Amino acid sequence: MSTAGGAPEGEAASIVSTEPFFWPGGDVGCLLVHGFTGTPYEMRSLGERLRREGHSVGGIRLAGHATRVEDLAQCRWTDWYRSVEEGFEQLSQHSSRVVVVGLSMGALLAVRLAVQHASQVAAVVLLSASFELTNRWATRLGPVVRSVLPLFPESLRYLNKGGSDIADPVERMQRPTYQRLPLRGVAELIDLQRRARAWLPSVEQPVLAIHARQDHTAPLSNLDLLETTIGDLRRALILEESYHVITVDRERELVEAEVTRFIEDVLGLAESEDGGERF
Repeated sequence: MSTAGGAPEGEAASIVSTEPFFWPGGDVGCLLVHGFTGTPYEMRSLGERLRREGHSVGGIRLAGHATRVEDLAQCRWTDWYRSVEEGFEQLSQHSSRVVVVGLSMGALLAVRLAVQHASQVAAVVLLSASFELTNRWATRLGPVVRSVLPLFPESLRYLNKGGSDIADPVERMQRPTYQRLPLRGVAELIDLQRRARAWLPSVEQPVLAIHARQDHTAPLSNLDLLETTIGDLRRALILEESYHVITVDRERELVEAEVTRFIEDVLGLAESEDGGERF
């Protein structure tokens, strides 16, 4: 459950909401997927902007998130993806075309949805995509964690996370997130990364990618990966003032404007005979 202020149980209280949201509107649906240890809060401002544009909007809550960190430790990556599919099914009842927008780990899940539902997903937005992590130890240790984790005492199955990777000091303090990382969850994330890198060449939809140069969680090399594997990368934008959680950081208004513009332009291109021009 959530605390009265909306923060995950066991974490600092907050005035912000961690609840999922769904706003039916126009025929275009926008499915927003938050990141690992995050909550729908980090997608809410973007969702409100897309709602004002007349789109249907669904901001999901991934399994094991915004409750207790122990719940996250019980989840597999397939549980997270099931949350995405459930949100997609709900949104599809109101929209014939869906744009999936994923932040960090949510970008990996967005790629999976785009490949699995290519005929219904019209476009993909990848924000701070974490196909690779800056912290290389996690990548190296991830594959062996599952086999040795049962040998660990409960106290050693979690790592302190530290503060959120956000440049804006106010948002860094108020963003609700787990303060510990379950080793089991990290192993699942590493497994998902490996699979998602293999899915990338199968993405056929137009893609917008936005990444911060000063991202301390997922290096800028993630953009290089997208440029060499995705067939229709329409735009790759680098932010100069933000860190990892760009949807709530210093350039969040720019992010919202770019996502809005991308959706309008891509869906307009899809309806024209000659395909138009890229922006």
